[in-house]
Amino acid sequence: MTQYTGIILTGGASRRMGSDKALLTLAGEPVIARLADELAKLAESTVIACGPRERREYDFLQLPQITDHYQGCGPLAGLHAALSHSPTEWNLVTACDLPFASALFLQYILSCHAETYPETVSHRAGFGASAAVPVSASGRTQPLLGLYHKRTLPVLEAALSGGRFKVMECLEKLDVLYVPESGFTPSQPTPSPLYNMNTTDDYLAAVKLLPQFKGPC
Repeated sequence: MTQYTGIILTGGASRRMGSDKALLTLAGEPVIARLADELAKLAESTVIACGPRERREYDFLQLPQITDHYQGCGPLAGLHAALSHSPTEWNLVTACDLPFASALFLQYILSCHAETYPETVSHRAGFGASAAVPVSASGRTQPLLGLYHKRTLPVLEAALSGGRFKVMECLEKLDVLYVPESGFTPSQPTPSPLYNMNTTDDYLAAVKLLPQFKGPC
């Protein structure tokens, strides 16, 4: 049976938000705590990619904090550091500004990956997609929510050492399964798991979406 490590990407300066996005509360719970709970439903363990330094504010989660090897290089550096540290080949990733990401949606991505690449062949070295990430109905890819294999590390390392910090550019050099969000059909209406929260207005809008969010998506 495949095992997974959960990775929560934090570490951003949150300049547009004005405060740490991971610690904003929805229904009385910090977003990072809810994401950790969701990952725990699928992953053997979870780590926090926390940027250049460990953060006391996250200690209440009692999760390992992984600092960047390449500091000041954005979420790509966090993904690289966490994958380098991960004890498992496959990893489930979510950014802290995706407040409605859920275990159910990640399970949907896993199911799409398994259907496309059966386990009996996908574990062969070099076979199959090295990552699976969702695409919204409007065609926008969300690279910071999904499934990543450790074999993506050489591509991430080459990009970072070469001064290229865009995750999307790395995806162009990998075999990636792009999973349509439209195929995700939860039993009850929920906010989009791809909803991105970067500004105060985004946060206030997320609060207004809470009536649609009744427990795990």
